[in-house]
Amino acid sequence: MTGEIRTKMALDYEKQREYRFVVTAKDGASDPRIATATVTVEVVDVDDELPIFHLTSYEAQVPENMPDYMVTQVKADDPDTNQKITYIIKQGSTELFSIDPKTGIIITTRGLDYEKESQYILVVGTLENPGTGPGATTRVIVNVLDRNDIPPVFTAVPRPVTLNDDVPIGTTVTTLIATDSDGTSPGNKVRYELVGRGKAQKYFQIDSDTGVIQVRDDLRKETSTEYEIAVKAYDLGEPQLSSVTSVHVYVRHVATVPPDQGIGFADNFYTVEVPENATTDTLIKTLTIINNRAHQDIIPLKCDIIQGNEEGLFYTSITEDRNCDLRLKVANLDHEKKSEYQLQMKLDTLSGLVNPSRSIATVKVNVVDVNDNRPHFIFPNAKFNGKYFGALPVDSQIGTIVLQVKAEDADSGKYSQLSYHIVPNSSYFKIDETSGIITTTNTFSNVDLNQLPFKFNVAVRDNPDSSYDSFTVEAPVVINLISDQNRLILVIDDAKPKTIQHETNGLVDIMEDNTNLVIGIEKVAVKQYLGDNGTIEQDNSGTDVWFYAIDPDTDKILDRNSTRIQRSILSKEAVSRITVDVTGNLHATASSIHPPLTVPKIITAIAVSWEVFPYALIVIACIILVLGIVGIIYICISWSRYKAYKERMQRMYVVPRYDPVFVEPNLKEYETQVLQMSVPLDDSDSYNDLQLDFSGKNHAFSLDNVSYITKENGDSIGQQSPVSSDAATTARASSIVGGVDMGRGHSRGESDHNNLMGHDPPLMPVTNPMYQRSSEEDIGHMNASATNENVTFREKRDYSHLGFTYLGDRSPVETTTEL
Repeated sequence: MTGEIRTKMALDYEKQREYRFVVTAKDGASDPRIATATVTVEVVDVDDELPIFHLTSYEAQVPENMPDYMVTQVKADDPDTNQKITYIIKQGSTELFSIDPKTGIIITTRGLDYEKESQYILVVGTLENPGTGPGATTRVIVNVLDRNDIPPVFTAVPRPVTLNDDVPIGTTVTTLIATDSDGTSPGNKVRYELVGRGKAQKYFQIDSDTGVIQVRDDLRKETSTEYEIAVKAYDLGEPQLSSVTSVHVYVRHVATVPPDQGIGFADNFYTVEVPENATTDTLIKTLTIINNRAHQDIIPLKCDIIQGNEEGLFYTSITEDRNCDLRLKVANLDHEKKSEYQLQMKLDTLSGLVNPSRSIATVKVNVVDVNDNRPHFIFPNAKFNGKYFGALPVDSQIGTIVLQVKAEDADSGKYSQLSYHIVPNSSYFKIDETSGIITTTNTFSNVDLNQLPFKFNVAVRDNPDSSYDSFTVEAPVVINLISDQNRLILVIDDAKPKTIQHETNGLVDIMEDNTNLVIGIEKVAVKQYLGDNGTIEQDNSGTDVWFYAIDPDTDKILDRNSTRIQRSILSKEAVSRITVDVTGNLHATASSIHPPLTVPKIITAIAVSWEVFPYALIVIACIILVLGIVGIIYICISWSRYKAYKERMQRMYVVPRYDPVFVEPNLKEYETQVLQMSVPLDDSDSYNDLQLDFSGKNHAFSLDNVSYITKENGDSIGQQSPVSSDAATTARASSIVGGVDMGRGHSRGESDHNNLMGHDPPLMPVTNPMYQRSSEEDIGHMNASATNENVTFREKRDYSHLGFTYLGDRSPVETTTEL
């Protein structure tokens, strides 16, 4: 009636997770209507199932002594959707085993010991299933695997054993017993053997299975009275383990003789000399042993060095004659290190056969020095070892010290004496044979640059007084000349020169490490700087280190403007790197590197006091006023002279009037004047006349229009009248001038002028009284014109009415006027 759906029985998610069915609804009419709906029921899982182990037991094997070893992993199943399983060990040793509650992995918490227990049983369950029913728990059987982890152990400490030296071979000395606690074979099987070095193995032996020690050889062959027998007990497991113990055996020698018949050294003290270059096995001394023939078949004999041979350089041996040889074991004698050895020798044999007073002898070994070491040079520069570098100013005088070469010889005495020589001999340098100091023997003012740097070798010879027993070694020397362009200065602000002088070697090392150049320090001086007035001042609290640099590849000193100096020393990065290193190592502040200071050229100004300044201005104004007045007077005088000169020149020029003059053909024309004039157009009435108008309205005649043309000699004769051409109309009139050269210009007004007054009245000559001469005199100085190319007319006309007489086509002397 309500439509509610209820369960008839308990649902089980593990059996069926979903149900589906159809629900109908109908009304109460006689003819009811029906509706349907499908219903799906999802069963929600709840933790109502218990985890169950499907395996009832697990079995695993674990090696002993293995902590954190994974034993096995157990697995339980939970049918629920949200599986929740927490594993626990319900029974068993939780001290030795642990289980991961999430994964079920069982591990060992520490190493198991097979010898204590070889098997463990664990019961594993879950917290979700506390019951005891089937599957609630599972059993884990852990079998421990035995390993060889226990070495054999001797059951007792061996006691010392004493034997007579005449006991037979095979005599039992003692028996050693060792046990092994390992649980399984072969790790618990024990064997024995003799170990160690010495003579014990020669005279004793041990049974490997039982541990019984026996005498192996005749004990009378040795003089020893005590033996230490080292015995090792080992098992047969893997890995093999062992332990060692020692057995002390004392041998009692029973043979005796009277002391005077006993064996001993013939002497108690010996002195020998050995050269230091003695080779290995060299015989140093044979020590005679007296009474050595007695009982020689059974008596052992040996000779030992008991003192003085700490370095192991010597050894002894018994010869066939039963004497003691002392020999050199290692060829390492060195007179310079140690010149004398005191060796104490002991004769050893059976205790009852030795003469106590002669059993010990002392041998004094004197090492004789020989020349076995070559001299070697000591180079001050470790970075560029093998070569000496020196430098000195180019203006150095004779006798200047350049550098000192040093050599050492490991020999002593006369073999350590050294003598120096320059090879080959130099004309600029010499060396002191004893000290090795190189000094100059000449000046360098005339040195060829191709000779630089100076290069030669210095030879050092030891034992110089000997002609054959000596060694000679050479070393190269390079010497450069220092000029101003090579010098650089390292500035140290807060350290005095006296302090820095002791640190020059450190400075050189720092700069060479930074630059890879050979650095030389020329001098250490007080710091200098430029003052405010341009002078060089001194700062006594600072230091200037003057240095130079040499290229180790070319051996040449470097100019500070060279690329390598600029890059390695004077660049900002290089200066910063060098100054930081110097500051850190010398504990003094290095600030900069710069060239040597120079005084700048200063233009001095005249200082004028403000008190005399007004008076100085008045004096300057007076001088300017006087100079101005003098200039004005000079200009006025110059202008007055110019006006007077101009007027005089105008008076000197008088316009002459000349008649045409004709000269002989052989006379030379002196000068020709060209007048630029204008000519009006011809009209019909004056067609046959030459119309020349010099009035101001047609042409402004002036001396500026006059030019001079010099003609060469002509060879025509007679007079020539103007000719006509189509190019121009030109009237020519002859002019005769006096003895004055008219070709010099117009300035002096000495030229003659032709003034043509037109056609009415006819042209008449006008004579200048200043230049008038007789006709013979004039004719004698004239030159005829060579050509007539300057005269052209439009057409030929008859000018006879003007006084022209035509003698031909050419005129010997002409003055042309271009119209």
